[in-house]
Amino acid sequence: MSTQHWSSRVSFIITTAAFAVGLGNIWRFPYVAGESGGGAFLLVYLVLVLLVGIPILVVEIGLGRMARTTPLIGYGILSGFRAWNGLGWLGLLGIYLIMCFYVMIMAWVVMYGYACLRGELANLSPDLLPDKFMEVASDHLVVFLVIAGIVIAGISIVSRGLQSGLEKYSRYMMIGLVVIILAFAVWAASLPGAMQGYAWFLMPDFAKIDFSMIVSALGQLFFSIGVGMSVGFVFGSYTSEKDNLISSAAWIVFADSAIAILGGLMLFPIIFSFGLSPDSGPNLVFVTMSAVFSQLEYGNILGAVFFLLLFLAGFTTLISSLQAIQDSLADRFHISSRITLPLIGILILIGSIPVVFSYADVPVRIFGVRVFDFVDFLTNHVLLPIGGLLVVLFGGWVVGVRKLFDHLEIGGQPIRQGMFWRILIQWLIPVSVMIIFINGVT
Repeated sequence: MSTQHWSSRVSFIITTAAFAVGLGNIWRFPYVAGESGGGAFLLVYLVLVLLVGIPILVVEIGLGRMARTTPLIGYGILSGFRAWNGLGWLGLLGIYLIMCFYVMIMAWVVMYGYACLRGELANLSPDLLPDKFMEVASDHLVVFLVIAGIVIAGISIVSRGLQSGLEKYSRYMMIGLVVIILAFAVWAASLPGAMQGYAWFLMPDFAKIDFSMIVSALGQLFFSIGVGMSVGFVFGSYTSEKDNLISSAAWIVFADSAIAILGGLMLFPIIFSFGLSPDSGPNLVFVTMSAVFSQLEYGNILGAVFFLLLFLAGFTTLISSLQAIQDSLADRFHISSRITLPLIGILILIGSIPVVFSYADVPVRIFGVRVFDFVDFLTNHVLLPIGGLLVVLFGGWVVGVRKLFDHLEIGGQPIRQGMFWRILIQWLIPVSVMIIFINGVT
C-alpha cells in the first residue's frame, strides 16, 4: 500500500500539472501544430482533450486511488488477476523510452542557453543556424555530460521525498515557467506581423482535417497530458479520499492545455513577424527561434531566458517521471530509493546512447529510420495510445463503470449524466482510439 501522500489537493493539482506541462507543450505542441496546419490542429486537439483526455485521466487517477498502491501491483489488486499488472509495466516502458530522448532534448536546451549567454548565436547568419544545430547535437561527449548532470540533479530532488522534493520544486518551477511564458507572449503580441501568427494558429482551415492530423493530435494529447504512462495511477494513489478527482483532473488538463496554447501564442507571432516558416519540425525552437534571437539587439539575453523556460518545462516532467518509476519499483520489489534511483538514472543514460547517436555523420537507425524518430513514433503513436486504451477498458469493463463512479463520487458530487459517461468510457473512447490508432499505424 502507498505510504506517500500529497500535502494538499492544490499540491496534487500543481505537481501533476507540472508533470503534464513539459517539453510536449512548448517544444512538441508548436512544431506538431506547425506541421499539421495550425488552427485546424488546435481545434481537433481541444475536442480530443474534452472527449478523451479528461475522461482517461480521471479513470487513471481514480484507479490509482482505488488501488492505494502503484501500477505494478495495483492493476492486479483491482482485477484479481496478476496478469493485469502488465498494463503498469507497459506504462513504465513508455515513460522510460520517452525519458531516453527527453534528456537529450533537455541537454540541447542547456547547450543552446549557454551558447546564447556566450553570444555565439548573435554572430551567426540565419543560413548557418541549421549547421549550428547539428554541431550541438553531434557533440556527443558534451551532450552525454549534460545529460548525466540533468539526471543527477533530478535524482537529488526526488531522493528528498514526495513533499520536500517533487512537490516543493515543481511548485517553484511552475511559477517561474508561467511568468516567463506570459512575458514572452506579451512581447510577441507587440511585434509587427503578430496578427498573421494569431490568425494562422487560431483560425482553422477545415480542409486540412484528416486522419493523419487526428492521429497527430491524439499522439500529442497522450504525450502532453501523460495518460497511459502510469504516472497518473501513481499520483492518484497519493490522493485523499476527500479529494474531488474529477474537478482535479479537469484543472490539470486545463492548465496543461492553457500552457500549450500560450506556447503557440508566444511562438507563432514571433515566427510570422520575422518571416520564418512555422512547419520547421522538431528543430522549430532550436533553429527557427535561434534565427529570431540572432537578429535582436538583446537576443542573447532573450534567448537564454527562452531556453530557461524550456528547461523548467522539461525538468518538472523528468522529476515527476523519476518519482513515479522509483515508487513503482520500490512497491513491486520492496527496495529503497537508494538503490532504485541510481539504477533508474543508469538505465536512462544507457538508453539515451543510441538516441544521441541518431545525430551523427552515420546515424544509428532502426528499420531504416533514426533511433530518435523510431522511439518518438513508437511511444507517441503506439505505446501511449495502447496504454490509454487499455486503461479506459480496464476501468470501464474490468473494474466496472458503476464501481468506478461510486469511488469517484467520494469527495465529490454525484456524477450527472451517468449514461453519457458510461457510453463514453465503455464504448466511444475505446472505439475511437482504436480506429484512430489502426489508421495511424497502417
